[in-house]
Amino acid sequence: MKELVENNLLVLLITLGIPGGFAGLLTFINRRSKANLVNHFGINSQVYCGFLGIMLHEISHLILAIIFRHGIQSVQLLKRPHLHPNTDDADDLALGYVNHTWNRHDPYQVIGNLFIGIAPIFGCTAALLGLDLWLAPGLAQSILKLAETPSRPDWSGSWQALVSTPVGWWQALLLLFLTVTIVLGGFDLSPADYENSAVGLYSTFGVIVVVTTILTLLGITSWIQVLVSWGFTLAIILCYSLIVSLIVMLITQILTNRA
Repeated sequence: MKELVENNLLVLLITLGIPGGFAGLLTFINRRSKANLVNHFGINSQVYCGFLGIMLHEISHLILAIIFRHGIQSVQLLKRPHLHPNTDDADDLALGYVNHTWNRHDPYQVIGNLFIGIAPIFGCTAALLGLDLWLAPGLAQSILKLAETPSRPDWSGSWQALVSTPVGWWQALLLLFLTVTIVLGGFDLSPADYENSAVGLYSTFGVIVVVTTILTLLGITSWIQVLVSWGFTLAIILCYSLIVSLIVMLITQILTNRA
């Protein structure tokens, strides 16, 4: 019984807890960054400064919606928000959208709502890691080196990978620019994203508990170690995204204070 409870808690932590926790932190931090820009430079500044992240945000929703067989009604990867202070029209603050439909009687499509809602967290994180592989391979290898052995992280090997590959000035500048545009525009989950995720949360929770329970009772538990390694890798990369987000928030705070 103890093993059954421990396995369920561990699997739920890795599959739902870690992504959900980081999603909340990243949303809070990057919403603050965009608020700094909007308050001092106007509502469209978040589009100009975060255009790449906004597009990646919507592309992530779109890809997962297709994978989970949702019906795609309309897509706009980037748009400027509109305020209507002098009319009765509702403000349109969306920076992009993916409108999709699903069959409420199809468990696969219902569960898909959870992953579609938080897809930008994974999509933008993957984009940041891809940028590092392209422009700062030492940084990317440093991150991946830690993830190779989750039970005993190789800190010295990670540091060696980081310092052994120099980065040119133009690569550093381009990486900084692209990273800022991704972080500012991509990681802020909207209320609609959270509402969409909530639709599939309970179904996903139930499936995870049932599958984990059955496999544990059958004595099939080797897959849990693989899941732990994956979760550790995910946590490291999301920590990188979190650090980048904090830096961008501080930069926007400094810039707006000087404006």
